[in-house]
Amino acid sequence: APSKFSVCDSVSMWVGDKTTATDIKGKEVTVLGEVNINNNVFKQYFFETKCRDPKPVSSGCRGIDAKHWNSYCTTTHTFVKALTMEGKQAAWRFIRIDTACVCVLSRKTVRP
Repeated sequence: APSKFSVCDSVSMWVGDKTTATDIKGKEVTVLGEVNINNNVFKQYFFETKCRDPKPVSSGCRGIDAKHWNSYCTTTHTFVKALTMEGKQAAWRFIRIDTACVCVLSRKTVRP
């Protein structure tokens, strides 16, 4: 079978030491390290994926026709529920985490 390559290289990991994050309204919030549910304490972990390198090859993303396209790899985000603090009040809210590495393309302007 032919080899398969990613256009962008990503790295994934469990993050268990998050202290601050951006919520879905764009506000900076404090992320609680531990969650207490029915007297059981759970550590908050988030599975995150980000770009290993914005330019896997010198021209940008791998396998892109550099003659006609500018390209670079960028990390995209999603929102997940997390227990956070707002003032003295603990609340579940959506926070932004890194979720994927994608290739961004723009067409090169061809000069005659």
